[in-house]
Amino acid sequence: MTRDQFDNAFSFFPLSEIIQTRSSKTKVKKLLETFICSKNSDLQDFLHDQAMTFESHLRSRTYVYLDNATREVAAYFTIAVNTLHTDGISSEVILLLDGYKDDTQTIPCFLIGQVGKSDRYEEFKIGEHILADTVEIINSAQHALGGRFILLDAINQPKVIAFYQHNAFFPIEEDEGQESIKMIKPYFEVME
Repeated sequence: MTRDQFDNAFSFFPLSEIIQTRSSKTKVKKLLETFICSKNSDLQDFLHDQAMTFESHLRSRTYVYLDNATREVAAYFTIAVNTLHTDGISSEVILLLDGYKDDTQTIPCFLIGQVGKSDRYEEFKIGEHILADTVEIINSAQHALGGRFILLDAINQPKVIAFYQHNAFFPIEEDEGQESIKMIKPYFEVME
């Protein structure tokens, strides 16, 4: 799907705007429950049960794509400011991420907490567009505030890891059979 086709098929809204324009939390919850993700119940559960709370407590910001034809949630992403705990990360990687110290315990970063699309849209190749929008919003914050990298926990599946690597993210921990792998997109040039 081209970017123009994507923009014509879906409308993009911050969840905070949806909350403000709907007359009740029940209506917002009902809308969010149109998002179904059988491949990853954590994505579905977060949007159904936690996104509004995280929004109201200023823990994160969620952005929703509504299908223009059905008015159902087709996809969403959640971003936040966070810290990377450096336990288990090599001192070389810590120095690279922190910029000047290799013994720091935490490093501030931007976090992509959730990125998902509903089952109904599985055949649509829209992940690149969703990730581009996600990074664009974070880039605006980074230009205003500074920051060295974007962090995400990618599901440890070759297809998912390859998708993020294709989009300039790289793993910062070894694949040791864990469920997810921390990946970053730096705001500095990585020397290899």
